[in-house]
Order: sequence, then structure tokens, then C-alpha cells
Amino acid sequence: AYPANERPVYVLNFRAADKLKIGPNAFALPGGQVVLTDELAELLADAPDVTTGVLAHELGHVRHRHGMRTVVQASLLAAMAGWVIGDFSSVLAAVPAVLGQAAYARDFEREADTEAIRVLRANGLTLSRMVLLFERLDAWREKHAGGLHDLPIALADHPADTERKRLF
Repeated sequence: AYPANERPVYVLNFRAADKLKIGPNAFALPGGQVVLTDELAELLADAPDVTTGVLAHELGHVRHRHGMRTVVQASLLAAMAGWVIGDFSSVLAAVPAVLGQAAYARDFEREADTEAIRVLRANGLTLSRMVLLFERLDAWREKHAGGLHDLPIALADHPADTERKRLF
């Protein structure tokens, strides 16, 4: 249960990860759409408390309107980069915007993690169990090395797993 009737309005969608080519994942989109891939559900099939934490994290994104804020911030960053560089069509103008947006995204992820902690505590669930998520994702990445999952942290939109493990 979400604390103090603060649960945002959302629609939970299940998607086949192999069709999306994103592996085990969950994400929130503007408008309260939350997507959970079948691969993540299978990865955590024996850990419903961890799945609760993942969904609480995604609802944190919905509650704090991170999707819409991301669209607005990315647009503003791209416009500012184009103005500074002097060429709105240049790929070079997009680089500072992408790097700047990644920093905002990591802050949004931290805020969503804090929301997950709040929900887990309100339901009497053990925070440290969330470490299981990162351990299993690490194992999955090792097995499926290469591709988008190997982006360096400067370009990734999540804080480093070690930081997140310490938080939980």
C-alpha cells in the first residue's frame, strides 16, 4: 500500500523485453504509464518485496512528474547549447544537452529511490533486500555483455549501482 493515500494515478503495462530489446527493465512515462518487462518480472519472481520496491521507484517518477520535467529540461538544454555554440542543427550542440540531461536524470533517479524507500518502510519491508535487484541485474549484464547496458556512467541516466546499494 502506498503511504497516506499518496499513490499517483498510473497504468501498469507489461511488455515482452525481447521485442523491445531492453532486457529486464521498468520505467515510467509521462501521463502515469509504468512499464515492467517480462524479463524483470521473471528475474524477481521469487522476490515480490523487491518488485514492490521497483514499482514504488517507478511511481516515484510518476508522482514527481519526472517524465514531463525531463522533456522540458532536455528542450531547454538543447536550446541553450545551440545558442552558445551558435548552430541549432549541429550534432556538437546536442552533446552538452545530453550530458546535462544525464545529470538531471540521475537526480530524478535518486528522488525515485527515496520514494521507494519511503514506500518500503511504510509497508514494513526490508530496504537491504533491494540490493538483490542490483546483484541480479549485474549478473544479467555479465551474461548479455555489450550494447546499451554498457554505457559509461557519464552517459547513463542512473547513479552507479554501488551508490544505490549503499542507499538501500
